[in-house]
Amino acid sequence: MSVPPRDVIVIKACVLSLASNVKQPYYLQKAKDWLQNFGTLTLSAIHSSEDTCSDNNLHDDLNKQTSNTAVYFNQVAYLDFAQPIDYWQWLQLTKKFEQQQDRRLYQKPAVTLDIDIIAVKCLHQIDNIDQSLDEKGNRFVLFAKSANQWLGIRRRFPLACYDQVGIVDLSKNIDLSFIRSF
Repeated sequence: MSVPPRDVIVIKACVLSLASNVKQPYYLQKAKDWLQNFGTLTLSAIHSSEDTCSDNNLHDDLNKQTSNTAVYFNQVAYLDFAQPIDYWQWLQLTKKFEQQQDRRLYQKPAVTLDIDIIAVKCLHQIDNIDQSLDEKGNRFVLFAKSANQWLGIRRRFPLACYDQVGIVDLSKNIDLSFIRSF
């Protein structure tokens, strides 16, 4: 089975979800140090999924998921790249960095570091973006058609409660209303 060709999606900023439930402060700090190499980084406060997700049903689900491991610490990052980068290259870099953080030493549900892309800001408008697929075969979410359009990673929406809290926190300094309204 051949892989369909991928559109070139050059990005100049992104919103990321960071998570860890193993040595959480250590691995979130490593993520911060690494991400700063690529541009200007703004981080939300660190929130534990235990404290953030106060809805009883959601809280019960999280307890079931994490009953054998430490609680997840979550943080949302806004990265304004110093140099634009191809989305697919950025995706590969984040996944490679995750693997370099001792992920092979632990088995799920223990996760040293998880970096997920929530949304990307494109350098240029991309025609027919609604027909483009992300790495999991899902269509991108187009927030607003503009010269520098923001695309969401569909499988990340609706946002998990811990990402919502991080977005609200980042929104104090950065306009992320397009994500908050989705």
